[in-house]
Amino acid sequence: MNGTLIVASGLCFGFGVSGLFAASRTGSADATSRVRSAASGDGLRRHFPMVALAATTGILAGAVSGWPAAVPIVGIAVYGVPKLFRQTSGSLSITKIESIATWTEMLQGTLAASAGLSQAIMATAPLSPPPIRAESARLSARLSAGMHPREALLQFAEEVDDPCADRVVCALLLAISSRAQRLGDLLMALADSTRDEVGLRLRIETSRASIRSGVRTVLIFSLAFAVGLATLAHAYLAPFGTPIGQLVLVVVGLLYATGLIVMVSLARPPAPVRLLGPKVLEQ
Repeated sequence: MNGTLIVASGLCFGFGVSGLFAASRTGSADATSRVRSAASGDGLRRHFPMVALAATTGILAGAVSGWPAAVPIVGIAVYGVPKLFRQTSGSLSITKIESIATWTEMLQGTLAASAGLSQAIMATAPLSPPPIRAESARLSARLSAGMHPREALLQFAEEVDDPCADRVVCALLLAISSRAQRLGDLLMALADSTRDEVGLRLRIETSRASIRSGVRTVLIFSLAFAVGLATLAHAYLAPFGTPIGQLVLVVVGLLYATGLIVMVSLARPPAPVRLLGPKVLEQ
């Protein structure tokens, strides 16, 4: 194979992946998600080294094997495989939900001591669980600076980004707007239901763990088989060196990647449906 073609394919792959990340960054700067725009920029900078490593590895694989198809296949594998072994968002979400339940109980206990809502939030913010402590501290700071409680609570809900936090914020907003009675009882009921949801999600996450284990097993055996063929069976792989063989290899790689993505999606929790969101924050 022509070395120039291999290098050109690698560069196109690298620029293509970088373009996808740049497009995602532009999309995240929409007016409905201004609160998250800074985080998306940080995410782009955090992912760029891995993208560069994937592009470099793909180019090296193409240069060593002489197959242009190895550039995108190896590059995408280097970038995507580690994501299968990292901590899932489901376990992180469970930790956040449990933290919301604890903070709700703290609010209820502080309100029972005849403290006002704003005073209760500012008193519990430094003691809130670590997963939501930063958001609670910002909520306390906004209230201390004189921001209207409704705006401060809506921004808090947007930062926490969890349906359980939305329910708690709705209860607090109701207390602010209509002077709801027995707010403490409502918060205690919300804390109990939130802890019940933690138990339910733990059982679901346990069932999904077996699916993730199966995906990793399939992936490890597939990679080991591919490396074994590339090392010991050169004659068997020789037909893939032709132009038609390269096309077949790309099609096989796409089919394998599609199947793997479908398997991984089965182990991912669905996107939660929130009561509050950017549209409510703009009103």
